[in-house]
Amino acid sequence: MIEQRQFEKLDLNLLKVFESLWQHKNMTRVAESLHITPSAVSHAMRRFRDILGDPLFVKEKQSMLPTAACERLAPAILQALGDIRRALGEFAEFNPAHSHQRFVIAMQESLELGVLPILLSKLETQAPNVEVVSTRLHRDTMLADLSNRNLHLVIDIGRAVAAPIAHSLLRRDTYRVLMNKQNPLVNNLDKRKYLAARHITVSNRAKGASVEEIALQQLGVSRPSLWRCQNYRAAADVVANTQALLTLPGSLADSVADESLVSAKLPYGLPALETHLYWHRQHEGEPGLMWFKNLMLHLFDEYSHNK
Repeated sequence: MIEQRQFEKLDLNLLKVFESLWQHKNMTRVAESLHITPSAVSHAMRRFRDILGDPLFVKEKQSMLPTAACERLAPAILQALGDIRRALGEFAEFNPAHSHQRFVIAMQESLELGVLPILLSKLETQAPNVEVVSTRLHRDTMLADLSNRNLHLVIDIGRAVAAPIAHSLLRRDTYRVLMNKQNPLVNNLDKRKYLAARHITVSNRAKGASVEEIALQQLGVSRPSLWRCQNYRAAADVVANTQALLTLPGSLADSVADESLVSAKLPYGLPALETHLYWHRQHEGEPGLMWFKNLMLHLFDEYSHNK
């Protein structure tokens, strides 16, 4: 076991010399490959031997052969140096096919259904080792979380933000109404019948108007809901087994609709629901994060044009 005092004498140059000697088994070739003198190679290895208390390499004719202790040590050192090179390489130039970078995205639970399937299906082929974490959005700490890198990106409905937060439109959605195929309103939905129907609302909050209810209120329309749940998949299952209506963005209606459900036009002309991608401007120089951000913008632009 190396004492802390001895470990503090270790520097990266010693490891690079060790790596090169392991590869070449010859002091002269090591000096040539590292562009240093043979005496500098000898000095570095002598320092490394003193730290570890082992000769590491012994001379045999024209070669330097590793000791048993050296053979045990080499794999860990070579892997560590490889990890350092990959990290520095990703800092300057991001390679998605080989990256193990981790990205944390905050969004409301109701948005996951419309975001994650599209994103993760693409990452599975383009960046198979990239780690993605979706977590709940807390709007009151969004700036701090993006600034200190607790979050890398945020997905949320379009709203006013100020520098240093930047944003871009991810998707624009019209509203649809999901109902059971056996619902008598399937081919007969108008404003009066819509307001008289039973509704289920999706929201993370226990009370308060949902996004579509706020939009309706701006038209002077009140549409209370008797039922409320936290995600659209559960709400769609409720609709499939009841006469309730579910008003939701069209992209989500496409995701949850099945043979038992029908998606109909909302009988009110509500403004399109915009979903935006948010990030912190101070991180715009990071290649990996910018690749990830641009991938998401491209994916959803492509998705909207293919619908």
